[in-house]
Amino acid sequence: MPVPKLAALLAGAALLAACEARIGNDAPPVEANASAAGKAEEGRLTVSAPGFNMSIAIPEELADDARTDADDALVYPGSRIGGIHVQSGPEAGDGDRGGEVELRFTTSDPADRVAAWYRDPARGEQFTISSATRESGGFRLSGTDRGDDDNFTVRLVPAAGGGTEGRLVISDSSR
Repeated sequence: MPVPKLAALLAGAALLAACEARIGNDAPPVEANASAAGKAEEGRLTVSAPGFNMSIAIPEELADDARTDADDALVYPGSRIGGIHVQSGPEAGDGDRGGEVELRFTTSDPADRVAAWYRDPARGEQFTISSATRESGGFRLSGTDRGDDDNFTVRLVPAAGGGTEGRLVISDSSR
């Protein structure tokens, strides 16, 4: 399921599931340089924007089927999406808010294989990698999505029971 379709499906599920939403004065303020990095929680879809915060528990039956496919150019194929956080900033003078999305994903493949997939020149039509480093027993890769020129960073760490835990942060290129 492509990530945009997954987000739409999960947003629709919000109408059916219990959610915690804060709007207006009840919502904590959003800083101008707020980032989505590290905010995707397992089993949750969260949105933070000026005057609006929402947190939805992803129903288990949806979470079990939340996998990526070939249309998801930036997420490792066959991964399970575990959490999503959408972060919007305050409106700038040009009317743009900028923003980021963090996708939390897991795969049974080892971190070095996942990192190799991102570095593979065959991905060149979809995205470019500008840096790839070892970090805390895993990998940190940064690059640009060729489709819309948005920047991204993916962090990969070995999962406790085997496989890989990944966090992909996609930043609006206008930010």
